[in-house]
Amino acid sequence: MALLELDTDIPVTTLIDNAEKASKGGWILPDTAAMDTRLVNNNVADELIKGDLAGVYNYCYRDLLEEGEKYKGRCTAPLLVDVQSGKIVTNESNEIMTLLNDYARLKREKSLGGVSEVDLRPAGMEDELDNATKRWFDMVWNGAYRCGFATSQIAYDEAAADVLKGLAEMNDHLATNKYLVGDTISEVDVKNFAWVTRHDYAYTVIFKSPGGRIAQYPNIATYVKRMVADYPALLDTVDMPDACGSYFRQLFMLNFGRIIPYIPNVREWVAGL
Repeated sequence: MALLELDTDIPVTTLIDNAEKASKGGWILPDTAAMDTRLVNNNVADELIKGDLAGVYNYCYRDLLEEGEKYKGRCTAPLLVDVQSGKIVTNESNEIMTLLNDYARLKREKSLGGVSEVDLRPAGMEDELDNATKRWFDMVWNGAYRCGFATSQIAYDEAAADVLKGLAEMNDHLATNKYLVGDTISEVDVKNFAWVTRHDYAYTVIFKSPGGRIAQYPNIATYVKRMVADYPALLDTVDMPDACGSYFRQLFMLNFGRIIPYIPNVREWVAGL
C-alpha cells in the first residue's frame, strides 16, 4: 500500500493482537476512534468495524451459514474485504499484492494520478517472480515456520538446513544483484522485507530458526539498507515490536511464560546492520 501510494484509495485497518478478548483467531478490531473515518462514516456494517476478526469472517460468510452458525475455518489476516458488499475478496497474501499492484497500474494507465510509479509485478515477468517466490518461500520464509512447528528432530533438521542454505544463497545472489529479481524492487523483495525484519527477533528466538543475525550476511544487510534508502516508505510498513512480539504473545505453546524479549523498532534495527 505505502509503496504503491494507495493509502488515499483504500482504507486499512490494523488489527490488535489480543487472544484474551478475541473469540477466535487472536485478533480484535481497534476502537472506531482509531479507525479510518472512511469506514466509520460510510455506512459500513458494524461487524466490519467492531468486535474481532472472527466476527468479520462470520459476517462475510453470512449468506453461506445457517442462522446462528459461525464460520468454522481459520480466521486469518491479511484480509481484503469489499465493504460495500460485505464479502471477502481474498485472504491470500500473494493475491492481495497482485490485486493492489494491478489497481495501481490501472490508475497509471488511465492517468488518474496520485499513484506511485513502482510496479511490483511487471508484465512479462510473472513466471520469473513466481519462481523466485517459490524458491525463497520453500527455503527461508516457510523454512523458519517449519523449524518452529517441527514435531521431530528430523523435521527440524531438514527445515534448519533449508534456512541455512537459503540464507547462504540469498547472500551470494545479492553479491552481484541489487534486488532478488531484476534491478528494481518487486513483490518478491516486499515479501522478503517482511521476513528479514522478523528473522532476528522472532524466528531465531521462538522458532529456533538457525543462521544468526541478518547483520552476519553482509550482502543481505546491504540490500536491506539499499531497499529502505530507495523506498523509505517501507520503514512505515513494519512495526517490529508488535510484529515480532505477536509470536511471543500468541504462541503460548512455544512460550509458556509469554515473556516478550526486547525488540527494537525497524529504524534501529536497520541502523545496526
